[in-house]
This record gives sequence, C-alpha cells and structure tokens, in this order.
Amino acid sequence: MKANKLASNIEKSNLNIIVSGYGCCRSEILATRGSLYDIQRFGINFVNLAEDADILVLLGFSSESGINNAINIYKRMRSPKWVFACGSCAISGGRFCGVPQMMGKLKRYIKVDMYIPGCPPRPEAFIYAVLKFISENNNSPVKV
Repeated sequence: MKANKLASNIEKSNLNIIVSGYGCCRSEILATRGSLYDIQRFGINFVNLAEDADILVLLGFSSESGINNAINIYKRMRSPKWVFACGSCAISGGRFCGVPQMMGKLKRYIKVDMYIPGCPPRPEAFIYAVLKFISENNNSPVKV
C-alpha cells in the first residue's frame, strides 16, 4: 500500500484534525479513527476544539451557515493552520453545484491547502493525503 510506504519514510507526527461538515464524506473520514485504519498510529488525532486543531477538514455541500461555521472554526485555530477540502461537494459543489441555497466552491471563502477528491473519498485516500502533506512539509507540519 502506498500509504504504508510513505509512512515508513516519515517521522511520527503530532497533528490534530477538526472536521466540519456532514454527509457521506464524514463517515468515511471518521472511519480512519477505527481499528481497521488506525490513523492515530501516525500521531494524527481528531479533536473537537478549534483551538487544539492544526488542520480543518471541510466536508459536504456548503450552505451559508456551513461556510460561516467553517470560517469561525478557522479563525479560532492557532497558527500555523491548514485547510483540506474533502470530497466532490466541498471541492466543486458536487451534485449540488448550481443549487441556489448552496454557496458553491469553498475556496471562494476560505484558503484551501489540499484537495482530497472522491464521492466520497475512501479512508485510505484521506490517510494517504495527510501523510503526503506531512512528508511534503519536512515531516513536521506542526511547528512548535
């Protein structure tokens, strides 16, 4: 598996992720916390407080309240901080593109550092993207 090879080349990280959004992507991403995928073995944790998070993962289609919630979370995060758009809806609006109540692409409202495509993206793809992000940032995305 590509992720295992990538993981063997990086040091253990200390990275905290907060998830904002809902839909199919949420269940796939949160599956990485379980024993089958065990993302914590890489030092990657999910947190509930924005102040503890390093990465904001945005999921699902974007209504006005969803965008406002994401922006509020982002403002409360400490620096350095990153944003991942995960899934077709978060990246391009997906099946909801053009619906008047939806706000469209998230990148119009918040700077996105990484895109993880799929509908929904598989847990393996999410883990691979996070590990790739860590390896491209000198094995230490969290500067202490």
